[in-house]
Amino acid sequence: MIGAFGFWYAAQNQGKSMVDPGYPTGIGMKNALIVLGVINVFGFLLTFLVPGPKGRCLEEISGEKEEVDQAHPAGAEAV
Repeated sequence: MIGAFGFWYAAQNQGKSMVDPGYPTGIGMKNALIVLGVINVFGFLLTFLVPGPKGRCLEEISGEKEEVDQAHPAGAEAV
């Protein structure tokens, strides 16, 4: 939501005579789209820095599997 309004303000024309009434001058549509594109590429590249799960399931990563194993040890019957 904030990005949509920020884009609306940034995409306003650079010339004072071409700006919509009530809005300040912006960087222009072309420059606003270039900024959005650079931010998207930067975010895409950052996804490669997130480590993979290395074959482990979500429960093993979060530690929930050990909690379940301790609460219900092997051979114990649940009542």
